[in-house]
Amino acid sequence: MNKRSVEHATFVVERTYEAAPARVFAAWSDSAAKARWFGPGEDEAGEYELDFRVGGREINRGARPDGGMYTYEARYQDIVPDQRIVYTYDMHRDETRISVSLATVVFTPEGDGTLLVYTEQGAFLDGEDKPEYRQQGTGSLLDALGAELQRQPARA
Repeated sequence: MNKRSVEHATFVVERTYEAAPARVFAAWSDSAAKARWFGPGEDEAGEYELDFRVGGREINRGARPDGGMYTYEARYQDIVPDQRIVYTYDMHRDETRISVSLATVVFTPEGDGTLLVYTEQGAFLDGEDKPEYRQQGTGSLLDALGAELQRQPARA
């Protein structure tokens, strides 16, 4: 029998974007926009679904370079348009659950842009994942969000 363990951790990642909170929020809430920065990459096999509403579900599943199939499945707990998103999610590698988390995303106006503060409280299971890996991955995703916002011009 494998030794079971859990590591609890909280981390915060902040980014400032040169886009209004409504535009940054839309990049999270619109399925096509979010798939571009959060879904499987163009060169990855996978699936992406988003039902953005309280009680709605999000799934991102894809094969990674290490050969594992990773599955992210979220449930939206609280949504305040242009201000806040709260969701819970778990991560699986193949059939093994590697973590369970509560995430909060806060959008605050800052000049003509937005300060995004992402806070995650996670339970990392059986040594299968580490908080520092998740924090680094979250930072990379938020950088991809920034690149997406730069690619997509603001609508008049």
